[in-house]
Amino acid sequence: MSADREETLAEENRRLRQEIEALQSQKEALQIQLQELETIRRNLEHTVAVYRRSLFGPRSEKIDPKELEARIAKAAAEAREQLAKEKRPGDPPPEAEEEKPEVKAAADKPADQKKKRKARPHGRAAFPAHLPRRRIEHPVNPAQAVCACCPDHPPLIQVGEDTCEKLVKLPVQYEVQVHVYPQMACQRCHEGVTSAPRQDNSLKADVSVIADVVVKKYVEHQPLYRQQQGFDRLHIPISRQTLCDWTGWCSDQVEPIVEAMAKYIRAQPLIQSDETSVRMQLANGQMETARLWAYGLPWAEVVFDFRTDKSQEGPKEFLEGTTAGFLQTDGGSSYVPVFKALELLHVACMAHIRRDIFEARADAPLAVDLLLAALQKLYRIESRAKAMGLSLEARLQLRQQEAKPIFEDVGLLIATLRKDLLPKSPLGKALSYAENQWPAMARYLEVAHAELDNNSIEHALRGVVLGRRNWLHVGQEAGGEKAANLFSLMITCKRLGVEPYAYLHDILQRLPSHPNKDIWQLTPRGWKDAFAPRTAPPGPSG
Repeated sequence: MSADREETLAEENRRLRQEIEALQSQKEALQIQLQELETIRRNLEHTVAVYRRSLFGPRSEKIDPKELEARIAKAAAEAREQLAKEKRPGDPPPEAEEEKPEVKAAADKPADQKKKRKARPHGRAAFPAHLPRRRIEHPVNPAQAVCACCPDHPPLIQVGEDTCEKLVKLPVQYEVQVHVYPQMACQRCHEGVTSAPRQDNSLKADVSVIADVVVKKYVEHQPLYRQQQGFDRLHIPISRQTLCDWTGWCSDQVEPIVEAMAKYIRAQPLIQSDETSVRMQLANGQMETARLWAYGLPWAEVVFDFRTDKSQEGPKEFLEGTTAGFLQTDGGSSYVPVFKALELLHVACMAHIRRDIFEARADAPLAVDLLLAALQKLYRIESRAKAMGLSLEARLQLRQQEAKPIFEDVGLLIATLRKDLLPKSPLGKALSYAENQWPAMARYLEVAHAELDNNSIEHALRGVVLGRRNWLHVGQEAGGEKAANLFSLMITCKRLGVEPYAYLHDILQRLPSHPNKDIWQLTPRGWKDAFAPRTAPPGPSG
């Protein structure tokens, strides 16, 4: 009986141990699941915060350097206080172990040595000199134009005048030009009828009107239906389809100019690129997301290429035959096969790296502040180089001497911080992206033509982003291609300081007789050097 009892207890003991092991395994699985759910929750909170900021918060990512220094100094002071509380006898004071923040040294400076903030200009600036002036006299009332002090009240004489300028908008005026072609024939035999060569009158509009419509849509972001409403208010019945035909005709005319700009861009040592989405209408009326790819030079020419998708074929076909050695982009996967196929070296974008870190600052505020402060130093070096107007060689030397040590320290800091973070956390993802892009980012230290970021090409895309909120879609695929041509010219004009209406109005008149071998003269840069007026011409009539 005793042996049976012992065997029963042993069996019960084994069963309980198995249950304990099963419960332990279940506990570990639940803990892992809890960690995964916690990570998902934090990521969702981060996504919501990013969307809320984009909808309701400030768009700018700028942070005052003094604010960053103050936050870092506050964290350092708190760390010193905590260290002082935990200090053991014989340990050196905290001040000997940690360098005092620079912000305190700046605060101790005398008031007369502190840099004063530059006052913002106020008041109204004078109107441009090229505007016509019309003098309007305001004579004094004859009853008041006599001296009240003298007994005989002699008349007053003019000793000076006060002037006040007001800007006046004149009513919009359109006129209809009636082109007359006399028919000439022999008065005897009435044979050999001849007339002057006829101009193309299929559009029923002069290039001045077409240029105005294009500038309003692609520079001022007015969709065609709003322009149609403007013509209706002037009692000029023009359908929206007619306006669409005018813009399509203009795009076809300027296509050789856009191709000349693309050829010029492909011949430069470094090209910047980015893309944005636009809506495209299919033949069945449904909407689909297409892409406008931008290829350009830093703050200079930019050419847009319309594609129906985001595949690698777009940049690969556009950049085919390029002599450039470097392509500056973000870390998009569409570019990866292009680098290998066209033997291009990737230069990364610091703005994309910084943006992800900035948006994840809630994970580790102090670490993000340290990174942002270091990145600000790199940007200040670039700003100083531009302000000094340094040559490419001098700018490269400045980067090697001042930016390279900071850049290497930031890379080490990113690698160190990433080890202590969860890979799927917002800051972990941001630092992983930064670490992956860091070798490509380092090329800006070796390439004089490269910028620290890709903000130049992103700024060019802003004209598309602002416009698509109003015109909603580009029509069908052919409409997207025509829009890309006009965006290329209008946004390049803005970047080069060329007045868009004066430029477009002039080249549309020159194109029919301009030799194709000199087509570069009709690009915004070529036109600015060869044909641009010395003084600012009047803009569009609207």
